[in-house]
Amino acid sequence: MDQGDIDDVIERCVVPFYLDMMGTNAIRYGQPLTTALAEASRGVTPAQVTALLRDGWRPQVMGAWYSVTVAGPEVTTAVLHALATSRGALDAPSLATAAVVLAGPEAIEPLERYFAADQARGWGASGIIAAAADHVRRHHHVATLLPLPTDADQDTFTALLDIARRLQAASSGDDLAP
Repeated sequence: MDQGDIDDVIERCVVPFYLDMMGTNAIRYGQPLTTALAEASRGVTPAQVTALLRDGWRPQVMGAWYSVTVAGPEVTTAVLHALATSRGALDAPSLATAAVVLAGPEAIEPLERYFAADQARGWGASGIIAAAADHVRRHHHVATLLPLPTDADQDTFTALLDIARRLQAASSGDDLAP
């Protein structure tokens, strides 16, 4: 993929949305944007999403959201790598959400890696990461060393998962009423 192609994807698919979709902003702004995000996702390929996930935090935020609409092995691998190497609360919530949706039990190790780094550096997303790991533990019966999340973190992660599922449905043409 050439730089012009990725620059075009960033201009069309990242710049208009990343502020509303970063961190936990997606809970407040993501639902009204679901249709626009779904339309934008129809124009991106797995290779473009993978390129976004290998870029800085802004493209990673949107790469995570688009990854749930163009899932594939290379996209899942890129999501897990981006999560494990994330450096903070701006992209970690969306990456954790995508990792759980796309990888299920395989998300545990990257979640644990991110959690340890977040705790050591005080990035502020460890609660959501604990909720993501707890979701995998409960739904896939996979052990994790992460602590149980607070109810608030659990609610936040559940809301992020809901946005990902609605985005998947909207991008496939299905309608998920609120």
